Amino acid sequence: MGRTGDTNVYLDVTHIPLRHLRKRFPTIAKLCVRFDIDPARDMIPVRPSAHYFIGGVQTNRDGRAMLPGLFACGEVASSGLHGANRLGSNSLLEGLVMGARAGKLAGELASREADREHPRFLTFKVEPDDSTAIDLDDVSNSLKSLMWRNVGLVRDAPKLQEAMDRMRFWSCYIMAKEFHGTDGWQLQNMLTVARLIVAQAHEREESRGVHYRIDFPETDDEHWLKHSMVSRHE
Repeated sequence: MGRTGDTNVYLDVTHIPLRHLRKRFPTIAKLCVRFDIDPARDMIPVRPSAHYFIGGVQTNRDGRAMLPGLFACGEVASSGLHGANRLGSNSLLEGLVMGARAGKLAGELASREADREHPRFLTFKVEPDDSTAIDLDDVSNSLKSLMWRNVGLVRDAPKLQEAMDRMRFWSCYIMAKEFHGTDGWQLQNMLTVARLIVAQAHEREESRGVHYRIDFPETDDEHWLKHSMVSRHE
């Protein structure tokens, strides 16, 4: 794919009896039907995909984050139990162990609080403003596509800068807007996280683990044998 510029390669399984294929690989067989691919006659397009999220919300040994009342575990957390590579077995054990520790501490903290009267329903409503309507689905899909193209498996400085410039443009009219539905708030969160990822990927001028920069292909322990953390202080 790198040499030819194609978006995928092809898997030829036409020599395998269709009945055996459906029994041995039922999920793949169903996916082929969904996209009108007949494995008995057609080749199956294949391309790489991102599997694990590496990094996340920094926590202590009990899953507690710096924000009071916030706990994180598993894929969303940076607990120190994994480095630049993340293995499925490590990830599963981290989720189980840190989930139990975080749940135990959260329960203890909640039990210490005095009983409070909480309203049964919380309402927050912003009237729709058609004068500044935004196609949230379009921006969300564009953001996902941009992250995959420019901040995916292979990165370099020009692609990262292009991604940052594009997201800065979107942020100008999305981040300051008050939305009347959760879709808008979710898009604001997506933009925030994406910009942090791009900024850190641009700053780390090396390749380590699954972070691969074609303009800095070597691992640089002298400058980058460390975690990168972004936080907002008063």
